[in-house]
Amino acid sequence: MKRGLVLVGVALAILGWYAPWVTSTRQLAALTYNALDLAEFAKFVTRAGIASVTREWFLVPVVAAALALAVWANPPGKFARAWRYLLTSAAILFSLVPLPPYPFLLRAYSSAEDRLSLGLSVAGVLGVTLLFLFGSRITGKWRGFVFVTFAVLGAAPAACEFFHTLSPISKVYGSPAVAAWGWVVTLIGFVLVAIVGWTDNVKREA
Repeated sequence: MKRGLVLVGVALAILGWYAPWVTSTRQLAALTYNALDLAEFAKFVTRAGIASVTREWFLVPVVAAALALAVWANPPGKFARAWRYLLTSAAILFSLVPLPPYPFLLRAYSSAEDRLSLGLSVAGVLGVTLLFLFGSRITGKWRGFVFVTFAVLGAAPAACEFFHTLSPISKVYGSPAVAAWGWVVTLIGFVLVAIVGWTDNVKREA
């Protein structure tokens, strides 16, 4: 049951990341952003000098969820090989999401705006690969600790930067920006992963 709840939490985190994070009190269609949109918006407001926003924090949740999925897909003991390969492949694909689009990808390493997102994606792919190879060796309370760590990394920085971004969004559009349901679902997903990981640790220590 607990194992299934972790997967549900990861699924909610990814679903919420793609869903709307910001909307407007005036229901402006142009002011409906998901986390990926916010990462791009942050690039432009920083260029314009309106605010200083760390765009990569909005990309961290999808990579953190991918790493948690990779841990889940490579448990100790027996697990269907087909599912292990399928879910690990999905985790790699999610890790690639922060990559800058072509042709910006070709010069991402030398670009101050895209270098960190490139590094984040590469780190995610390497992390998923290592978890595929050695994830089954993470056992006991350490497994719960890993889930909690990825959940906190996925939720906390993005949540802090999210509130920091609402003000410049409101200024640009001249309409109050408010949190939308996708942001809430993402947090719920990571909180669920963290709770399951934490309670598993507590029970093993008891």
